[in-house]
Amino acid sequence: MGAASLFLSPQLETPMPPRLMPNEAQRPASLRIPRGRQTFDAREALNGSTSSRRRCTDVPDAYWVPVRGGGACIRTYPAGNPRAGGTMLVYLPGDVLLRGRGGVRLIAGSYARRSPADIRQEMAGWARDGGTPAIFVARPGLYGSSGNHGARRRLDEVRLVDGALDRIKARYRVSRFILAGHSGGGHLVAALLDRRRDIAGAFISSGLVSAAEVMRAYQKRRGPDGGPVEDPAAVYDPIAHVGGIPKPGPDIFVLSDPGDRVVPFLSQRHYVERLRSAGLHPTHILLRGEGRTRHLLAEPLKAGAALYARGEDAAAISAALRAMAPLPPVPEEVQN
Repeated sequence: MGAASLFLSPQLETPMPPRLMPNEAQRPASLRIPRGRQTFDAREALNGSTSSRRRCTDVPDAYWVPVRGGGACIRTYPAGNPRAGGTMLVYLPGDVLLRGRGGVRLIAGSYARRSPADIRQEMAGWARDGGTPAIFVARPGLYGSSGNHGARRRLDEVRLVDGALDRIKARYRVSRFILAGHSGGGHLVAALLDRRRDIAGAFISSGLVSAAEVMRAYQKRRGPDGGPVEDPAAVYDPIAHVGGIPKPGPDIFVLSDPGDRVVPFLSQRHYVERLRSAGLHPTHILLRGEGRTRHLLAEPLKAGAALYARGEDAAAISAALRAMAPLPPVPEEVQN
C-alpha cells in the first residue's frame, strides 16, 4: 500500500493499518463490553454495533443517548475527582476507519490492541497533568460505544456526543468543559462550539473543521475510479456554523502542520480565518505532526489542554507546544 492512498481519508493511530476488504463487511452485531485488558474489536469498528437502553446499563460509565429513529450507548472513561461547579477535560478521538483505493476499507492497526485499561491509564495521566478531572468520550461505533463509525461526520454523531456531554455534566455536576479533539474528533469539537454554552476552551488538532472542503479534495485526488468517498453534501460542516458561536466565545486553539498529508492544511487555515471574520479570536499554532503523514498531533493537543486547565495563557501554551513539536521554517505564505 503506497503512501498516496493514505492521503485519502483521515486516520488516528498508525500509517500502515491491516486491510479489511469490502467483502468482509457484515451486519452490525450486538455491542460487546470489553473490560480491563480485553481489547476492542476491529470488525465492530468496521461494521458497527447495536445496543439498547437496557443493554447500555451493563456498560461501565456509559449513557444511552436517544436520537430520532433510535439512539446509541456512548461509553466513557473518566479519571480524577470531579467537584460540583468545576471543570472537566474531555477527549474526543480521531477516526480509525479509512477508505483506500477502490473502496478498500481499513481499520487502524493499533485499534485492536487497545483496551479500556489503556484508555483509563491515559486519562489518569491527563487528569494529573491538567490538575482537573478528565474523561474520554468514545465516539459512536468506537471504543465500546454502539453505533456506526462509517456514519461519522453526520448530524446524528454530533447530537449523540452533545447528548452524552449533557449526561456527563448532570452526573458529575461540573459546570464547564475543556474539549480536545484530534482529526475526526476535532470535527466534533468544532461542531459543538455553536451548540453549547459551557465550553471554556476548545483544542482542535489536524481537524476536519472544513469538512465539505476536505471531502471535495478527497474526491478530486481519488478520481472517478477511486471508489466511494463521503458525500460533501451529507457531512455536518462546522465552518458553516461559526456565526452561531457565542461572543466573546470560548478560547479556541487550532493546532496544524502545514505539511499534513491527511487533512489539508489550507482547509484548517480557512476555518481559522472564518472564526476571525466572525469576531472570534482563535490561536492558530503551527507544529510538526508525527510520522510521514505529519498528521498526528494528539500529544501536543492533550498537553495544550492540560496547560489551559492549569491556567496558562495562550502565549505560554503556544510556546510550550512549539518547543514540544517544533516546526522547521515554513514559507511566509503559510504563516499567520
